[in-house]
Amino acid sequence: MRRLQRIETSLPHPMYAWPKVFGLLRPTACAFVIFLGRYVPWPGVKNAMLRGLGCRIGPFAAVGLGATFDIFRPDLISVGTGAIIGYNVTILTHEFRPDGVYVGPVEIGDGALIGANATVLAGVRIGAGAQVGAGAVVAGDIPDGGRAFGVPARVVEEARDSWRSTPTGHSIRRSRKASSWRRRPT
Repeated sequence: MRRLQRIETSLPHPMYAWPKVFGLLRPTACAFVIFLGRYVPWPGVKNAMLRGLGCRIGPFAAVGLGATFDIFRPDLISVGTGAIIGYNVTILTHEFRPDGVYVGPVEIGDGALIGANATVLAGVRIGAGAQVGAGAVVAGDIPDGGRAFGVPARVVEEARDSWRSTPTGHSIRRSRKASSWRRRPT
């Protein structure tokens, strides 16, 4: 269930009211920082830029190239520790509807994975260890460990094993020889 708060506007169409609802200077500055940050390849620098706008970004979170965070209320976005946000993902915290402007927080849990080109709508919670498929539109909550795909995203699998282990329980790197990309003389 999405958690949205309605903001009344006096103009005939709410989209024309955004400067009155959100202010003019802050969204403009946020747009500049967010669009500049879309092409920064260093995760630490990108996370610092987003934190400067008020986003809560956990340690070791990775935000892919081209990912766009909401310019009106980036302070309503929280990304958990070790979460991965794919290329060109859009995360929105606002909606313009004929009856008003709606805003809501977006929470992305620890270790969650959001595939490339996905869209996360306002007021959604993506649980810890959840996976969202590429190109999905997340319009509802996804439980911890759930896997969701499609438009709109539907949960197809609930609560998997830990996101830090492989299905067999073995370490991904078994030996030095197996992890080497070049041949060594024997």
